[in-house]
Order: sequence, then C-alpha cells, then structure tokens
Amino acid sequence: MDIARRRAAPMAPEDRKAAIIDSVLPLVGERGNDVTSRELAQAAGVAEGTLFRAFGDKTALVGAVAVEGLHRAAGPEQTLAELTAIDPDLPLERRLALVIEAGRDRMAEVMRWMSVLRHLRVAMPPVDDDATRERMSAFRDELMAQRASQHEATVEGITAVLAPDLHRLRVPVEVAISLVESAIAGTHSRFDDLFPAVPADVLADALVNGLANTLTDDLANTLVDEIAGHEIDGTGKKPGPDRPDAATSSTAAPSAPTPGSPTPRPEGNSL
Repeated sequence: MDIARRRAAPMAPEDRKAAIIDSVLPLVGERGNDVTSRELAQAAGVAEGTLFRAFGDKTALVGAVAVEGLHRAAGPEQTLAELTAIDPDLPLERRLALVIEAGRDRMAEVMRWMSVLRHLRVAMPPVDDDATRERMSAFRDELMAQRASQHEATVEGITAVLAPDLHRLRVPVEVAISLVESAIAGTHSRFDDLFPAVPADVLADALVNGLANTLTDDLANTLVDEIAGHEIDGTGKKPGPDRPDAATSSTAAPSAPTPGSPTPRPEGNSL
C-alpha cells in the first residue's frame, strides 16, 4: 500500500473524548459556562459536529471538562510532589509560606471547577430517573475518595516540610498541620472582599512566631536592670554624653536634703 495514501487509524471514542477535554480545558477554566460551542470546537481543532457526536451537547462536554479539572486540581500525587519539593534548608517561615502559596493555588483551582459544576447543576432539569441519580451518587463518592487521598498527601507533605524543625514545635505536629490547613482554607471561605487576603509570608511568620512579642526571662531581667540603673531627669530623657549633668548644668544643683526631710521629686517624673 502506498504510504502517502495511507490514512491514520481513527481514534477510539474514549481517546477522542480525552483529547478534546485536554484541548479545551484551559478555555473552559477561563470562560466557564459562558463558553460557546464554536469556541470549544476551535480550541479542540474539530468541527462542532464532532463535539456533539462525542459528548451529545455542550453541557455534557463542559461538565466532563470541569470534572477533569477538579481531578487535576485535587490530585494527591501532584500535591505530595509540590510539598516534598520544598527545600528543607530554607527557614521554617519561608517553607511554610511556600506551603500556603501552593495550597492557595490548588484551592483556587478547586473552587473554579466547583463553581462551573454548580452552575451546570442549576441549569439542568430536575433529576427524575434512577440511572442519573446513581451516576451522581457515584460521582460524589469518587470525589470524596479523592478528597480523602488528597488530604493524606497534604498531611504527609506538610509533615516533611516541618521535619527539620519538629523539635521547635510547641504543639503536636497534627495540630500544626491543622493550623496550616486552616490558614489556607480561610483565604477562600471569606464572604466579602472588603479586606485583602493576608500575604502568605505574613501568615507563615505568625504561625511560627505567634502574634505577641515575648521575652525570655533572662532578657527581661536584663532590661529591667538596665532601666533601673539609669537616672531619669525632669524631661523624662536618660542622661547621655550630649546632655549636661547636674555638675555642668547652667542651673545650680539643689542642695542636699537634710536628714528627715522629704526627698524632692523633679517635675515631670512619674517614677
């Protein structure tokens, strides 16, 4: 047979569907349910009739794309790979900031595809047959199983990120992981946009160092001793080399009090 005239073997139906989904996924992620059949066909490089033969209608195609996007966004393998790739030699604050940034990106993708599915569900007619209900139930079970696997991957990955500094933790590692996850989820559970999201590095610093300044006992005692060792003049400022003391001041120094008389208090000094 002449090679030039040989025709490529037609793709299997499932392979064709997968190729179309992969081609139009970025477009659906950007346009959501507002995408048109013509735009989908152009992105896939096929005729609109090919889309309809493969998926039946636009709604079915957009739904299949959203499901695939949701699977990719919440994939446990990718989640674990991202977290374990964080350099363990970085400071803990920086490592946690990278965890939060990666988690926010994943959560944003999940929310994007969930929004597409919700809009599709609203536009669909009520479910009135057992077959459709069974498919929807199976889909929910599949999503829940993937969510559980993704959470296991997240726990494993954050544990690896914390490993070099486990000896510094004041709480069990499980609690530390929950706090990090809460910091990520809090960005996407806001009901308004009145306040911008807290930057990842600020959140990470607060998680590591807390919200309040603390002093060690030794440092606190040192500061108290230093404060107590300084005399404070009537202006409330500590004497220094650029300020005249009592001996060189143009104002005559007060005479020493006689025994038994009350000690004069300089004006403005509350001590």
